[in-house]
Amino acid sequence: MAEETVHEVRVSLTRERPPIRRALLEMTGDEVVFGTPGWQGEHYGFAPGSVEEHPGTLDYLVASVAGCLIGTFGGALRARGIRSDGGALTADAVGEVVVDPDGVLRLRKIVVRYSLRAPQEHRDAAERANAHHARHCPNARSVSPGIEIVTELDFVPVADAATATA
Repeated sequence: MAEETVHEVRVSLTRERPPIRRALLEMTGDEVVFGTPGWQGEHYGFAPGSVEEHPGTLDYLVASVAGCLIGTFGGALRARGIRSDGGALTADAVGEVVVDPDGVLRLRKIVVRYSLRAPQEHRDAAERANAHHARHCPNARSVSPGIEIVTELDFVPVADAATATA
């Protein structure tokens, strides 16, 4: 059996004051600020408007998985000669969060709804790519044992093949 290649993603974290946390991403030096916005904050006992609002860890988790999925789907489309840049491919993602019996919030499902503008003759290939791409997405593969991943494709036919092919 071949030896497994292992890479590391390094992040330094600081808990400033509840609910504010900061993460420094070593690879780029970028900082991410976590909070508990809206209903997430209320769930953890923060009165509305009582704390500075920043996206929560669940928001970033949904964005991370969906961002990876749209990139993977775009690559699968490109491999099939279908253009997905310049606004041809967009997506909206929704994370479904439940409260487990012990009071912990759990992201149970992520639904990514793509909209692809492409010539009609690419519909079948695009639908096949949608059916298979999630298993090749690093983030979806990493979380899918515990989070259901669903992708849906709204195919919008366009007339101009010259502007919609790779």
